[in-house]
Amino acid sequence: MAQTDVGCYTLNREELFRIRELKLLTSDHDYIFFALQLDFPGKLNPKIDVHAFCNRWELDEGDLYKALGELRKKGVVVSIASQISLQMPS
Repeated sequence: MAQTDVGCYTLNREELFRIRELKLLTSDHDYIFFALQLDFPGKLNPKIDVHAFCNRWELDEGDLYKALGELRKKGVVVSIASQISLQMPS
Protein backbone atom coordinates (compact mmCIF):
# COMPACT_ATOMS: atom_id res chain seq x y z
CA MET A 1 0.00 0.00 0.00
CA ALA A 2 1.17 3.48 -0.77
CA GLN A 3 1.68 5.79 2.16
CA THR A 4 -0.60 8.81 2.11
CA ASP A 5 -0.35 12.13 3.86
CA VAL A 6 -2.73 12.16 6.79
CA GLY A 7 -4.01 15.48 8.06
CA CYS A 8 -4.05 16.37 11.70
CA TYR A 9 -6.81 18.18 13.58
CA THR A 10 -5.67 19.85 16.75
CA LEU A 11 -8.25 20.79 19.33
CA ASN A 12 -7.47 23.75 21.56
CA ARG A 13 -9.49 25.86 24.00
CA GLU A 14 -10.70 28.36 21.39
CA GLU A 15 -11.74 25.61 19.00
CA LEU A 16 -13.62 23.78 21.75
CA PHE A 17 -15.48 27.00 22.60
CA ARG A 18 -16.36 27.40 18.90
CA ILE A 19 -17.61 23.81 18.65
CA ARG A 20 -19.74 24.31 21.76
CA GLU A 21 -21.11 27.62 20.44
CA LEU A 22 -22.09 25.91 17.17
CA LYS A 23 -23.88 23.25 19.27
CA LEU A 24 -21.90 20.43 17.66
CA LEU A 25 -21.49 18.65 21.00
CA THR A 26 -24.47 16.65 22.17
CA SER A 27 -24.10 17.25 25.90
CA ASP A 28 -22.20 18.92 28.71
CA HIS A 29 -20.40 15.68 29.47
CA ASP A 30 -18.92 15.68 25.94
CA TYR A 31 -17.74 19.26 26.40
CA ILE A 32 -16.30 18.56 29.85
CA PHE A 33 -14.56 15.40 28.63
CA PHE A 34 -12.68 17.41 26.00
CA ALA A 35 -11.99 20.27 28.42
CA LEU A 36 -10.45 17.77 30.86
CA GLN A 37 -8.31 16.32 28.06
CA LEU A 38 -7.04 19.80 27.17
CA ASP A 39 -6.34 20.88 30.76
CA PHE A 40 -4.96 17.55 32.00
CA PRO A 41 -3.45 15.69 29.01
CA GLY A 42 -2.38 12.18 29.91
CA LYS A 43 -3.29 12.55 33.60
CA LEU A 44 -5.13 9.58 35.07
CA ASN A 45 -6.13 11.24 38.34
CA PRO A 46 -6.04 15.02 38.04
CA LYS A 47 -6.84 17.21 41.03
CA ILE A 48 -9.27 19.88 39.89
CA ASP A 49 -9.87 23.31 41.38
CA VAL A 50 -13.61 23.27 40.63
CA HIS A 51 -14.10 27.03 40.81
CA ALA A 52 -11.13 27.78 38.52
CA PHE A 53 -12.05 25.00 36.07
CA CYS A 54 -15.65 26.24 35.84
CA ASN A 55 -14.51 29.83 35.33
CA ARG A 56 -12.02 28.82 32.64
CA TRP A 57 -14.57 26.73 30.74
CA GLU A 58 -17.61 28.96 31.41
CA LEU A 59 -19.50 26.27 33.34
CA ASP A 60 -21.86 26.15 36.27
CA GLU A 61 -20.45 24.01 39.09
CA GLY A 62 -23.67 21.99 39.24
CA ASP A 63 -23.37 21.20 35.53
CA LEU A 64 -19.78 20.05 36.09
CA TYR A 65 -20.77 17.64 38.86
CA LYS A 66 -23.71 16.32 36.83
CA ALA A 67 -21.50 15.75 33.77
CA LEU A 68 -18.84 14.03 35.87
CA GLY A 69 -21.53 11.71 37.23
CA GLU A 70 -22.57 10.87 33.66
CA LEU A 71 -18.93 10.26 32.69
CA ARG A 72 -18.60 7.97 35.70
CA LYS A 73 -21.63 5.94 34.58
CA LYS A 74 -20.01 5.56 31.15
CA GLY A 75 -16.74 4.38 32.72
CA VAL A 76 -14.73 7.38 31.54
CA VAL A 77 -14.22 8.61 35.10
CA VAL A 78 -13.60 5.87 37.64
CA SER A 79 -14.19 7.80 40.84
CA ILE A 80 -14.80 11.30 42.10
CA ALA A 81 -13.28 12.15 45.47
CA SER A 82 -14.76 14.80 47.70
CA GLN A 83 -11.99 17.18 46.66
CA ILE A 84 -12.55 16.46 42.97
CA SER A 85 -9.58 14.25 42.46
CA LEU A 86 -10.62 12.29 39.39
CA GLN A 87 -9.52 8.74 38.69
CA MET A 88 -9.66 7.94 34.97
CA PRO A 89 -9.06 4.49 33.47
CA SER A 90 -5.73 3.87 31.79
